[in-house]
Amino acid sequence: MTTKRQAGFTFLELLLVLSVVVVLTAVILPIGDRWIQKQSEDEALHALVATIHHAQAYAIANNVATTIKFHNSGRSYSLFAPLSVTQSTTHFPEGMYGVSGNHRTSVVEFHPNGHIINPGTVIVRTTNGDKRITLQLEHGRVLVHDQ
Repeated sequence: MTTKRQAGFTFLELLLVLSVVVVLTAVILPIGDRWIQKQSEDEALHALVATIHHAQAYAIANNVATTIKFHNSGRSYSLFAPLSVTQSTTHFPEGMYGVSGNHRTSVVEFHPNGHIINPGTVIVRTTNGDKRITLQLEHGRVLVHDQ
């Protein structure tokens, strides 16, 4: 009598593979959460810099003064152009906020000609450390640095 050989995995082999997958998932998930948080904070920081550039360009193009004000304890900011009309409001991701006081700027204002009214520094606190946004008087440059 001839016997046919059956191919397949035993229950023990399947449990071993499943346990390896569970361990890898337990290691990767916390790393992925931190990566997602960092990416969303980086995008929010780039959006803030883009809003600053937009406020300056709007001031020049329309010959009106523009303002960016932080509110809600620094957790959001609004662009006002002209000074009393809200153009947009943006909220930072959880754990990220603007820090004011101690020679730091909590309001960014542009003259109708595009020059910044109060050059200075905006500090944005993130879960990965503080970011310093320097607003320079000449040429309206905006520099972003890790602190």
